[in-house]
Amino acid sequence: MAADGLRASLRELAAAADSSVATLKHYFGDREGVLRAVMESHHIDAAPYLAMASTPPEGGDVRESLLDYLKRLKQAWFKYGVGVVQSSALASGLSAAGVGPSYVNHVLEPLLGTAEARLKRHVELRDLPPMNERFAALQFLSPVVLALLHQDSLAGATCRPLDLDAFFEAHVDGFLRAYPPTGRARA
Repeated sequence: MAADGLRASLRELAAAADSSVATLKHYFGDREGVLRAVMESHHIDAAPYLAMASTPPEGGDVRESLLDYLKRLKQAWFKYGVGVVQSSALASGLSAAGVGPSYVNHVLEPLLGTAEARLKRHVELRDLPPMNERFAALQFLSPVVLALLHQDSLAGATCRPLDLDAFFEAHVDGFLRAYPPTGRARA
């Protein structure tokens, strides 16, 4: 899903799909319907990768697990188009009220769910103290997504560069001060 595709008119979307406006209207109703379908399709295609991101690596400590998660997110963001999907879908969701819930359900929440599941697993393994994993996932990912949007989609890398790896280290350390590892052995 290219950024231009989400800003395209229904006519441009039909041309890109090698289809007609009438066909798109028949199946999707309108431009927002096409965008909702694209986001839903993205969610289906991304499901196996989201499942992998949800699971912490075997062994190691929670700090390394969280850093691993962020480094993989960065790679997916820049190399595999996650950044284009997130920024394009966010822009579409903000500009078209009927598309916002699709962005939340099919793009944003699945990403948040990976962090939530990983944190929940660390709580189950007694690496982290009990917490509201949903709140913690939002606390963990919000600054990271903002930093990635800043550097990538908003071109901050050219006008206000940020060392993302150093940011990730500092961010994980701050997160673990709020949710200190228990230091207990795994059961």
